[in-house]
Amino acid sequence: MSCNGCRVLRKGCSEGCVLRPCLRWIDAADAQGHATVFVAKFFGRAGLLSFISAVPDAQRPALFQSLLYEAAGRTINPVHGAVGLLGTGNWHLCQAAVDTVLRGGAIAPLPELGGGRGDGAGSGDLYGPAAGGWSTFSTAKLVRKAAGEAAAGASCDLGLCLSPGSPRAPGEPRAPLLRPGTPSMSSDESVTTTTTGGDREPVLLNLFP
Repeated sequence: MSCNGCRVLRKGCSEGCVLRPCLRWIDAADAQGHATVFVAKFFGRAGLLSFISAVPDAQRPALFQSLLYEAAGRTINPVHGAVGLLGTGNWHLCQAAVDTVLRGGAIAPLPELGGGRGDGAGSGDLYGPAAGGWSTFSTAKLVRKAAGEAAAGASCDLGLCLSPGSPRAPGEPRAPLLRPGTPSMSSDESVTTTTTGGDREPVLLNLFP
């Protein structure tokens, strides 16, 4: 007979089913099915089975329970998940979400936790308030970028800029644009000298006969 997990996932079940031991801590058969569907939708059916197969049999019930709470916590608190709820003293909201899932109900992001909002309110205080609507990581990147630009500006003021098109120091004349020319037959670059040693005079060699 198929277990309740395989039944709702419409997959074959056997004596060595990996889902069957994961659901034994849930008493009601319907609740087992609701939990399996919810976790499989969140992590994907293949992802769920991969997670379960990666741990020993004795730890699979605890793994499934952990995945269920993480999926429920991440659904109602998309930014920080179940860990954020625990750290801010709102674990009862995660437990209530899991109870709703086991009853077959639907859960969604909670507005009081900043769910569906872009202002970083609610549980965003877990890692400190974000400045100007930016995350702490983005703000740090902007500070480092501004510091680098200030250092580059100071170097240019001292005439130390090496980048093309850098400003000239006050009073410095514009450097002429030099372009290497092609030597002609009449130019000094078209001949060279060579000696063979001894007291003989140097011989002029014409490079463009």
